[in-house]
Amino acid sequence: MRALMYMVILVLVSGCSSVLGEKEIGRVMLVDGRGAPVQGALVIPEYENPQSVPQDYSKKELEDRTSNAQGMVVVGLDEYYWDTDHCYHFRVRRYGFEDVAMAVSRDLFPAVLKIELEALPRAPRKSADSKSAPPTTPSGR
Repeated sequence: MRALMYMVILVLVSGCSSVLGEKEIGRVMLVDGRGAPVQGALVIPEYENPQSVPQDYSKKELEDRTSNAQGMVVVGLDEYYWDTDHCYHFRVRRYGFEDVAMAVSRDLFPAVLKIELEALPRAPRKSADSKSAPPTTPSGR
C-alpha cells in the first residue's frame, strides 16, 4: 500500500514540476492579403502597463522577434500575457504594412497564430515626362 502511495506522489510531483519548468512557446505566422509570407515583420509585446520610456531591445532580441522568409516568428509567450484579461497581446510592425495590435485568449491560442498584414496604399509614381513638360495654358484665340 505504501508503495502505491509513493508512486502516486511521485507521479503528481513529476507532473507538476514539468508544467512549471516549461516556458510557453508561441508560433506566429505573418502573411499578406494573398497569403504569402511576410519576411522582416517585428512582433513585440503590447505591455499591460506601458512605461514612459519605450522598451529598448538588443540587436539579438530584435532578430529573434523578426519574421523569417516563411513569415514565422517563435516567441516566448510569457511577456505577451496580461493577467487582467488572460490574453496574449501582440503588436506587429513592418514597413509598407499597417501596424497591427492583436489580443488572443490564452485558452484559444492556436498551434500557429496566423496574422494577416494589410499593405499600405502606394503613392502614385510621377513619370519622367510629367516633370519635364511645361504646363499648358489655354490660348487666348
